[in-house]
Amino acid sequence: MGGTLFIDEAYRLAPEQGAGHSQDFGVEALEEIMSVMEDGNIVVIFAGYTEPMKRVFSSNAGFCRRVSHFFQFDDFTCNDLAQMVMIKMSKQNEKSRLYGFKLHPSCTPGAILKVIEKNSSEKLRNKLNGGLVDHMLNNARENLDSRLDLNSKGDELLTITLRDLEAGLKILSQRINVD
Repeated sequence: MGGTLFIDEAYRLAPEQGAGHSQDFGVEALEEIMSVMEDGNIVVIFAGYTEPMKRVFSSNAGFCRRVSHFFQFDDFTCNDLAQMVMIKMSKQNEKSRLYGFKLHPSCTPGAILKVIEKNSSEKLRNKLNGGLVDHMLNNARENLDSRLDLNSKGDELLTITLRDLEAGLKILSQRINVD
């Protein structure tokens, strides 16, 4: 009470039609959250993708009465994603899978933008949104690892190139079904 409750992927609280759950604790949790919203001073943020969230809104008649503000954010653009790559690679912490790795100087925001536009579909970008960057970078690192040989040395061992980023997106496109 008196605080904020953030529920990510809130659409999981409302079952899909025909899911066949004999006990659905999501509905029970949603009803309990709504009673707390009505009784106390609490801010509740329900976050999730637009279409599945519509199911939550329609799952309980009192939900929309208790939730007074709705915000919809646009998906990230290719330019946003390219900027995210630059930020993630420049602000790594020790727990990151990419810690110590860097981008090749040819990996400018403009060059990365072109790689993203050329090697990912709009459907893939919309499905993964910002998560596309993490997948792309992890796949790019895997590509870097696989292309190195016993003669590789120095910075070459830790430098992700445009070709690695491109391969990372191609791998991602093959792994993720967007239909």
